[in-house]
Amino acid sequence: MFYIIPLSLAASYVLCFVARKMLVHFNVLAHPGERKIHKVAIPEGGGIAIFITVMAVSFLYPGYKPEFLGFYIGAAIMFLMGLLDDIFDVRARYKLLGQIVAVALAMYFGLTIQFVTGHDSVIHIGILSIPLTFLWLLGVTNAINLIDGLDGLSGGVGAIVAIVLGIVALGQGRADVAALAFILAAATIGFLPHNFSGKRKMFIGDTGSQFLGFSLASLSILGVTKVAATFVMLAPIMILAIPIFDTLFAIVRRTRNGQKIFVADRGHLHHRLLDLGFTERKAVTFIYYVTILLGFVAVLSTKLPPRSSLVLFALTVGMIAAISVMLSRQRKTT
Repeated sequence: MFYIIPLSLAASYVLCFVARKMLVHFNVLAHPGERKIHKVAIPEGGGIAIFITVMAVSFLYPGYKPEFLGFYIGAAIMFLMGLLDDIFDVRARYKLLGQIVAVALAMYFGLTIQFVTGHDSVIHIGILSIPLTFLWLLGVTNAINLIDGLDGLSGGVGAIVAIVLGIVALGQGRADVAALAFILAAATIGFLPHNFSGKRKMFIGDTGSQFLGFSLASLSILGVTKVAATFVMLAPIMILAIPIFDTLFAIVRRTRNGQKIFVADRGHLHHRLLDLGFTERKAVTFIYYVTILLGFVAVLSTKLPPRSSLVLFALTVGMIAAISVMLSRQRKTT
């Protein structure tokens, strides 16, 4: 891991320069709009550099196992669907269909939640494995995709979550999964300077956010739910609490307003923070801090007795839900 992390960071950073030139050349740009924060057209699709880096460097790591095949196949399809969406602005229904194909193939090749754990026992969930895995992979993919609204938001949150998942995987004896998580984190961090750049800005695009979301969902399955450890399966939910709840509230909000679930709006957490007077950078930083705190809580939960883990999980979920409700009721500041 001492060489794959800096290698991933450097490779992603350098590849971003190449990716940006390609995106500009082929006119793959995000144009200003009603829901957009930026005022000029920006190259969209920086996830190309992240994807290439993760795929290339991960094969250099000697801990590769056949069970990773489902991840690689699903991630590649998610990347391609995201790239097509960035280029052609694919309709939501076809985008969802592509995601379903990616998830189905990943599950077919072994990427499934096989059991949950108790204090001293393992409970195999049988046929429930299929719907639980499907909902988790599809849900987290779209959760990360939906928070991609400010510079560095989805990428920064994704990198933090990947680091925490890597730490949890190490604690469960899964160095192979930890290596993949750290490669993903380093590749994403290598992209962030380009996203924050003033003159040569580039967005991660659906190319990156879909790949990132699917990768995080897959890592949590490979490194956590496949390990028989006490209540450790609650950790991924706590780590991903912000994007998960942001997505759930978006579904409820759009349903109440009579909108289609996949129709974008300005009701997400980051939009609410902007409406409350946060600058774009402060809103992103605030969400970073909360994600880091949730990551700390998640790691702590894997070391506690079962009852304490459940209490901590309930308190964490309750806190995030309460914050989400309060922010959802705020009106735009004048």
